[in-house]
Amino acid sequence: MRFSYDLLGAYLDALAGLEAVRKEVIREQNEKIEKLRLIKPHDATVEFMDQQVLDHRFGANQNEPEEILHRSTQGAFKHRTAFGGADARFLGQMMVALLYGAWEDKYRQEAAFALGHSDKNELKSELFSDVAKLRHAIVHNNGKATKEVGRAKVIKWFQENDEIFISRVQARNLLEEIDHFITQLCSKPCQPFETS
Repeated sequence: MRFSYDLLGAYLDALAGLEAVRKEVIREQNEKIEKLRLIKPHDATVEFMDQQVLDHRFGANQNEPEEILHRSTQGAFKHRTAFGGADARFLGQMMVALLYGAWEDKYRQEAAFALGHSDKNELKSELFSDVAKLRHAIVHNNGKATKEVGRAKVIKWFQENDEIFISRVQARNLLEEIDHFITQLCSKPCQPFETS
């Protein structure tokens, strides 16, 4: 559960960070437009500012020169960081992929052993089966829902060919479903086990 809460927190932090940086870029654009009105009035527009370069870079230090990591226009940045933009879509998809990976590679085995199973595959979960289908569609179907995603039993958010976009509300609902699932697991008699 702690991992799920931390993952949701990181997702929400990242979305808030996108919103804050986007607002800062817009504020800086507006300041620049005001200055341009005095010296270059024909360039004093949002359209002109949206065509200007925005990049991410490592600054130079005593051992390394400055390195540009990514370059786009300010308009492209504003578009991808807008509410419902590509960056938010990618963050939600990464959250699902990371959540499923953690479940499948670590927590499922620990829970299965604690419940007395000899193999993690003996522990079944409709919830994590749905998460697996989402992850598979994200990774192997370009983020578009497959027929299997459309047949979900718990996470009934998408139909075939829908773009998989996890909203804040859906992320919270997913956490609630995980909490419910773990609460059900914890109500069963468990064997002692160590966590790392």
